[in-house]
Amino acid sequence: MPVLSDPVVSLEGVALENISLSTVDLAVTIRVENKNPVGAILGSCPFTVSYRSAGTSIVIAKGDTGSAKIAAGTATVLPVRVSSHNAALPGALSAFVAGGKIEVTIEGTAKIKFLMIPKEIPFSRTVQVTAGEIVGMMTGQKKQD
Repeated sequence: MPVLSDPVVSLEGVALENISLSTVDLAVTIRVENKNPVGAILGSCPFTVSYRSAGTSIVIAKGDTGSAKIAAGTATVLPVRVSSHNAALPGALSAFVAGGKIEVTIEGTAKIKFLMIPKEIPFSRTVQVTAGEIVGMMTGQKKQD
C-alpha cells in the first residue's frame, strides 16, 4: 500500500491588477497539490493580504478560494481576485511611495477533507511589489526580468 501524504497548499502567485487612492485589486493564485492516489475536497481556503508597518501586520484585503475537488495525482490552481477598499490603504500607499516598494504577505489555511478526515493546512508567503511593476501596469508594459 502506498504511503499517503497531506496535500500541499501554496501561494502560486500574486499580481497587482489595479491601484488607486481608494482601491487595490489583486489577483491571487492558490495551488493545491495532491500527489496521492485518492482525491481530496477543498472546503474553503480563506486568506488575508497584509503589509507590515512599524512591526505591526495590517490587513488590507481578505479572500477565499471557495470549494473545489482536488483530483488524485494532480495540482489544482485556484485564481481569486480580491479588492481592498480598506482604511489601511493610505498607510500602505504612503509606505510604498516612501520606499519605492512594499512587501505584501498572503497567509491562510486550506480546509481540506482527505480520506474523509478534515485537515487544516496553513500557508504563508511574502512577495515584494515594486514601483517598476506599478509603472508597468499603468503604462501597459510588462516588467523586464
